[in-house]
Amino acid sequence: MSIMRVSALAALSAVSSLSVAETPAAAQDKYAQRKAFVSQFAGETKSSMPFFRSYDFEPLGDDALLLWQSPGRAYLLDIEDFCPDLPSAQAIAINNKGSTVNARFDSITVLTRGQQVTDRCRILEIRPVDVKAMKAAEKAGRELDKNAKTGG
Repeated sequence: MSIMRVSALAALSAVSSLSVAETPAAAQDKYAQRKAFVSQFAGETKSSMPFFRSYDFEPLGDDALLLWQSPGRAYLLDIEDFCPDLPSAQAIAINNKGSTVNARFDSITVLTRGQQVTDRCRILEIRPVDVKAMKAAEKAGRELDKNAKTGG
C-alpha cells in the first residue's frame, strides 16, 4: 500500500479554494466544474496504469480524483459511487499489488487527520490526462481573468 501525503501548500490551496462560508452545494458545484475542466483533457479509458509512487492528488468531489504521479503526469480516476470523505482527505493510499493500478479491482483508502482510515473506495475508471494542454488552458484562463480585471 502506497501512502501519499498532501504538501502544506496543496492543503492550504485546497482550504483557500473552499471558503468557510461556502455551502456544501457550492462546494460540490466547484468540484463539478473542476472535474468537467479536467475531463476535457482526459484521454480514453484505460484498464490499468503504471504506478510506482504518487506525487500529489486533487479530490474532485466524492466520486473522482486527479492523481499526480509527477508534475507532468496525471490520471483522472473515477471512484465508486460514494466516497464521502474524499474531498477532505489529508492523504490517500493506493491499494494495489505490484506496479500497476487496475480499474475495477484496486481501490483508494482515504486518510483523515491522525491518519484515520475513513473510506475504502474502488477505482472504476482510469483516464490519462494531457497535463501540458491542461496547464496551457489554465494559464490562458488566468491571462483572460487578469486582462478582464485590468481592462486590457
